[in-house]
Amino acid sequence: MTQLLVWIQLFMVLMPTLWLVLGALENIRAPAANGNMVADVLAMRLMRDQFPELYAVLGRNRIESQRLHRLLFAAIVTAETIVALVMVAGTLALLLAALGLVGLEPARVLAAIGMLGFCMIWSAFLVGGQWVHYWAGAEGAQHTHLKLTLWGALVLVLLYIG
Repeated sequence: MTQLLVWIQLFMVLMPTLWLVLGALENIRAPAANGNMVADVLAMRLMRDQFPELYAVLGRNRIESQRLHRLLFAAIVTAETIVALVMVAGTLALLLAALGLVGLEPARVLAAIGMLGFCMIWSAFLVGGQWVHYWAGAEGAQHTHLKLTLWGALVLVLLYIG
């Protein structure tokens, strides 16, 4: 049973790892795709256009500085890239542990550190998004970030079971 659980843990860590690796690569390769959306959310443009009454009350939280938009997006991509690399290392460690080549506990710890980073990225989006009220105008992004946070948390629980 323990061997089966290790393989399950490996594949459950592998999927969000691949997801984040692809996301980080796309943000590096085509930064305008998500960078422009981050700028729109921070400046609260989506709320302004879709919910002008709310914007009149809440728009004071907007962040208009293009320089700050670029810096925050660079910080996001940097965090995603670092966490993706840790997740790759954790995934490889779990694979080696499943094959009996390295200890299982250190592999799980490394995978858990990566998954915690995964959760922290999306949790940070939820917290930062609350500042700019992205539930009004970008609720699809908010739902995605919540689902990613939950996905990571469930994988962390699975790693702890072992």
